[in-house]
Amino acid sequence: MAIDQLQPDLFNRFSHVLANDRLHHAFLFSGGFGAMEMAIWLAQSRFCLQKQAGLPCGTCRECRLVAANDYTDLHIVSPDGQTIKTQQIRELLLTFAQSGFESSRQVVVIDGAEKMHVNAANALLKSIEEPESEIYIFLLTASENMVLDTIKSRAQVINFPNQSKMVQRALEQDGTLKTDAMIISEIVSSVSDAKSLAKDKLFLEGIKQIEKFVMLLTSDVSEAFLQVTQLAAFFKDKKAQGLAFKILAICLVKKRQAKRVEQVFVAQKYWQSNVNFQSCLEKICLG
Repeated sequence: MAIDQLQPDLFNRFSHVLANDRLHHAFLFSGGFGAMEMAIWLAQSRFCLQKQAGLPCGTCRECRLVAANDYTDLHIVSPDGQTIKTQQIRELLLTFAQSGFESSRQVVVIDGAEKMHVNAANALLKSIEEPESEIYIFLLTASENMVLDTIKSRAQVINFPNQSKMVQRALEQDGTLKTDAMIISEIVSSVSDAKSLAKDKLFLEGIKQIEKFVMLLTSDVSEAFLQVTQLAAFFKDKKAQGLAFKILAICLVKKRQAKRVEQVFVAQKYWQSNVNFQSCLEKICLG
């Protein structure tokens, strides 16, 4: 789905910026939904040779290569494991000392900016403050509160609403159950991710497991505690566990269990600090 459909208000805002050739050199896109699509579209605007009113055509060689992440002067950085390592940023900085290969510009997209190691973030600061050449930096995050304040203060922060109602409608039209569609729409950052999860039978079973856990948590805590081992065995990898915390919070909000929601957030912080997932679930039960 195109960015003008994913984030129509932001698309109109940036269209005006591009038409006036006033694109800032550093942005923090907060919220995730459509952020990568926006970054790619703006990257196309930096390299397109057939722009109309400042907007990229989307069909020329440059636009097609950028869309395929195959353009020499576009650099997309993602976490190596659980973090974006200092060495990844240092290697990136080496390219900043020179102008682009195919043009005078370079575009950098850092996906998962909250996962930058502190030293990596600090290494990037100087380039955000005083770029050595014509560089545009787009930092993407779904967890703005985990991004260093020094980074946030040097970039324009743009909030991306999650457009959950639109995603929910799209899933329901594809035949996904309304309850599953509602939960999925709240935890994804793209329509494609939503549709992928909606077809994942194991993930849908995971939703049912969490709903059962929440029901017990609000009625019989001792039984909920007994289910923790089963729940931990079901959500084995870090990505699945991260989604499990989000689903837990959504289900508890639906039950109007504000105190339990706070406990989930606290437990999630422990988990992010590498505390065992099962121990974090037990902490939620114990309050």
